[in-house]
Amino acid sequence: MIKLSKFEMIEGQPNETQIEEWVQTYFFNLMNILNGFFAHVDIQEAYTRFKSVPFEQLVRDELEDEQEQIINLAVTKIIELYEAEVSFMESYLEI
Repeated sequence: MIKLSKFEMIEGQPNETQIEEWVQTYFFNLMNILNGFFAHVDIQEAYTRFKSVPFEQLVRDELEDEQEQIINLAVTKIIELYEAEVSFMESYLEI
């Protein structure tokens, strides 16, 4: 069976821009879903629940048929987005 990648290769290297765009879209789609739930709890509870979401594993599962290099790039980017969101929530909570 032929496995088709979601991402282009440029001179044998994954297209990082395309991976970053995919991760941003994936993250913000998840955030839209989560915000629907978080709207019903206070910010401290939302923060606690958000911190328990396994973003890294979700990306790994979503990209399980991709090359390890692509998965690692996507995981690095999702962690950056996650940490930025946590930092924003912490500043709001004054933690």
